[in-house]
Amino acid sequence: MVSAAAVSTGGSSATGGGGHSLPKVVLWDIDGTLVESTRLGFEGTNVVLLKNGYAEITEAQYKEGTKYPTPERFAFHVSGNTEDPAGSGLGQQFDELYVTKVSLETVPLFPGMADLLAELRDAGCRIGALSNACGEYVRAVLATHGLEGDFECQLGADEVPAGKPAPDGLLQCCAAMAVSPQDCIYIGDAPTDGQAASTAGMRGIGVSWGSHDLEGLYKAFPEVVSSTQALRSAILAKSSSGSGGDP
Repeated sequence: MVSAAAVSTGGSSATGGGGHSLPKVVLWDIDGTLVESTRLGFEGTNVVLLKNGYAEITEAQYKEGTKYPTPERFAFHVSGNTEDPAGSGLGQQFDELYVTKVSLETVPLFPGMADLLAELRDAGCRIGALSNACGEYVRAVLATHGLEGDFECQLGADEVPAGKPAPDGLLQCCAAMAVSPQDCIYIGDAPTDGQAASTAGMRGIGVSWGSHDLEGLYKAFPEVVSSTQALRSAILAKSSSGSGGDP
């Protein structure tokens, strides 16, 4: 596992108004955070399961499984055991299918997200992405939306030592971008995203429009927001109090 100390590059940004500092880097989860991909992921999962003789799952079961990296998710779906060896092959089949189905229609940005990303860039925030999906999918989504040149780091779970909730991917992003975790924010829709951010030593913000319930989000994140406007305020308002709810 990568250690937080290994990627520390010095002190944090200046803080305004006694609250949170303007982050140097904002790191993003992809599915359920930047883009609405539930139908694509759910239907693709059942295609792979049925093709291999397994029973279909419900959308609720799919959403529950999205907290895991893809191989563990499929293992969970077929047996309830994330270490089931069947998960690896099924996950590979899913990744191969998933990437080919990416389009503006299947993975639209959530409302207001394009404007928020542009505002972050204008404010001088650098951006990157880390997903528990495969890296090829991450890059396909960003390229589809014309964002491949804006995201300096684009990583999937297959490109880091351990997927979330381990902090390894976030620390790898920090190392690649030469920043300290304390100068970053990670934004995600799963409790495992919040756990990864906390362990990495960076601020985490949970979003409620993804696949996971508020109770789990509040346990994992110090802050949870329910709109892109509230997210904008949490990131860009230097005097933010960092309370657990929307501004």
